[in-house]
Amino acid sequence: MPMQPRSGTQNNVMPSSNGNNKPTWLLVRGLCRQQQHWENFPQQLAEQLDSHVLCSDIPGTGQQWQVATPTSITAIMLQLRNTFRQQHLHVSYPIRLLGISMGAMICTEWAKHFPNEIEKMVFINTSFKQFSPLHQRLKLHNVPTLLKILTSPALQQEQLILRMTSHTASHNQHYHTQVNNHQALAQRWADYAVQQPVSRQNALRQLVAASRFISPTQAPIEPILLLASSRDQLVDVNCSTVIAKQWQCPIYYHPTAGHDLPLDDSDWVCQKISRWLKN
Repeated sequence: MPMQPRSGTQNNVMPSSNGNNKPTWLLVRGLCRQQQHWENFPQQLAEQLDSHVLCSDIPGTGQQWQVATPTSITAIMLQLRNTFRQQHLHVSYPIRLLGISMGAMICTEWAKHFPNEIEKMVFINTSFKQFSPLHQRLKLHNVPTLLKILTSPALQQEQLILRMTSHTASHNQHYHTQVNNHQALAQRWADYAVQQPVSRQNALRQLVAASRFISPTQAPIEPILLLASSRDQLVDVNCSTVIAKQWQCPIYYHPTAGHDLPLDDSDWVCQKISRWLKN
């Protein structure tokens, strides 16, 4: 089921006093996105997995919007890890990571440098430089749209991003309802962009970091699950396929969702993760 519009709130599902034995998940967003872009996915995931689900922003986005983004995934990870550990002193390790797109690169680097801190990982629609060519990591027909995003006002930016990363409206049986939902969603995301803007410099720094990132040739920890959208219009689905083959990880494919898979079908994501955890 696709996400429904909601009022923007911080997305941490905090531990209760009688639930400290539950596993903890940290969700990491991708390029120029912040934790509020998860919408109500963290709450849904927490309920489905009976877990604590936390979110944290990378440097240059969300609550960290005034911080300069480093130009390497390693440095981004180290800053994110430091911020997360300072904000969540109650967390017991190891934790579990879920990353979408560039967020999966950050998760990979965390597990590479601090493997004892990470128990499991889930990657959604990601790509690695040494496994996939540039034209698969960023489908070239998106370049004009990306350039337009850089020079457009906030609302138009978010409308363009949604068209590029989500297939909900055009593939859902309740088409007109979902179009209206997307319009409301774009307006809310535009409000985020005004309140906590990602500067053009930070956007470029994040793009440089993602383009330069080189992952390990073998999985940094086990187990890892990959989820991929067959109709992803931003990143070729083969980028996830080759990671799964190289690292010998299980992978599930969604037949219609776009790049922002948790937005388009959060139910499916939660169900696949739950099934994987039970195996």
